[in-house]
Amino acid sequence: MEKQLTIAMPSYNVEGLIARGLESLSDPRLSAALEVVVVDDGSTDGTAGVARRFVEACPDVFRLVSKENGGHGSAVNAGLDAARGRYFRVVDADDWVDPDGLAAELALLPGISSDIVVDVRRDVHMGTGSTELRPLPGGLPTGREVPFASVSAEAARTNCVSIHTVSARTDFLRACGVRLLEHTFYVDTQLVVEATARAETVTLLDIEVYQYLVGNASQSVAAEGYVRRFDDHDRVVREVCRFVEGRLADPSTTPEAAEYLRLRARLLVNTHYNVMLVYDRDRRRGRARARSFRAWLGAEHPWLRAATDGRYLSALAAGAVRLDASALDRLLGRMDHEAAGHSTRS
Repeated sequence: MEKQLTIAMPSYNVEGLIARGLESLSDPRLSAALEVVVVDDGSTDGTAGVARRFVEACPDVFRLVSKENGGHGSAVNAGLDAARGRYFRVVDADDWVDPDGLAAELALLPGISSDIVVDVRRDVHMGTGSTELRPLPGGLPTGREVPFASVSAEAARTNCVSIHTVSARTDFLRACGVRLLEHTFYVDTQLVVEATARAETVTLLDIEVYQYLVGNASQSVAAEGYVRRFDDHDRVVREVCRFVEGRLADPSTTPEAAEYLRLRARLLVNTHYNVMLVYDRDRRRGRARARSFRAWLGAEHPWLRAATDGRYLSALAAGAVRLDASALDRLLGRMDHEAAGHSTRS
């Protein structure tokens, strides 16, 4: 039977975490239609050994690709290169899936040919174990193929299209030439934007699949992680802005796709201003970075500077009164990094 889905699992020094995710993918109901490519990104612990046990136990499902360390984006690139399934998605090594939900989705995939398929994730809070389902927005059509343009704006605003919910047709991704930055955090946003920018069709499935572990202070989207890895976030923001500008200039980009891309770019830049002006406790450094970035934005993408100047000013004011990340979260309702589509292991 043709494999319907390849799951790439980028893995770096996750010896103590990866087994849970692999166990969730070992359900016998999944084996005929699922391929799991574990990409060991130059781990120095026993990550590869744990993965190898699953390969030996079920070689029809699990494969191990070992490579030199290149970062999350490099591991996703390697997973896409190795993929044999009709669809492709990413599951981080410290997350897992709901086997019931994945089995239900795999049963449907042979009858689906959309560019992208979107399902539902659940957040699992580290420490407390409490969970929160992130359902699809009400009113969106489910269970049938629709033009992506008909749902793209709502999808971007509500973040229902994210690294944790999207499967993209493998040949579609390859035809689009999707390649992620290497040695860089936060590339999940790049993957989602590039994978959806040219999507013409989507099938939304009201099926819970991804189990997303949140609440670890060491995660890269924790406020301190953003500041510590500022150069990485800055690199991704500029790359996504460059990509969006190129798509906007392409005559084949529809007005609906252009609106979607502008919205994704605005959300990402808003997050960047939060990082510089609120999350960074060194206010002088943050303000200097924000001024430099805003000048670059005005020179390279003037429409985007104009569209985000309101966030620049509000974040500048928030930083001046020493508003911290948690207070900003309460103020905005949801942190903009969620709307921008960032993952914690990006």
